[in-house]
Amino acid sequence: MFKLKNIKIGKKYPPIIITELGINHGGSLDKAIFLADKALNSGAKIIKHQTHIPNEEMALQARKIKPGNANSSIFNVIKKNSLNFRDEKKLMNYINKKGGIFISTPFCKAAVDRLIKFNVPLFKIGSGECNNYPLVEYICKKKKPVIMSTGMNDIRSITPSVKLFRKYKIPFVL
Repeated sequence: MFKLKNIKIGKKYPPIIITELGINHGGSLDKAIFLADKALNSGAKIIKHQTHIPNEEMALQARKIKPGNANSSIFNVIKKNSLNFRDEKKLMNYINKKGGIFISTPFCKAAVDRLIKFNVPLFKIGSGECNNYPLVEYICKKKKPVIMSTGMNDIRSITPSVKLFRKYKIPFVL
């Protein structure tokens, strides 16, 4: 069990609904604030963003790979839909000022470091990163609670992450 402001998270408490902001804002702070307002006005308490730093999280080959649903490389898609440090901090401050709780999923160590500078209350690890054990361990070393999505992973692939949470005595929820 752990607390996130006034919300208790654990087996004995009701489920928490987390609103996914992700990269739906298309890289626009104004649109991100608009979407955050919609979520907060609908009763959301926790809004989860995605902290992308494309130059740090993607290999050079990603500049050439085009997803089937895009006309541009995955690198350019993520770059176009990411907020920079200043804008992401403004978004976080806005959500917190409105009474919400800003959390985010980092996709690289630089993103973890950015979120530490923001003093986020916890880290959200996405299902695509839950078996990125070096990143999970880096997050654990920051001593913040973790919510980890497991997605289509099986118990064998998430067990090493759970062992890291326990090794570093990190409160976590799967």
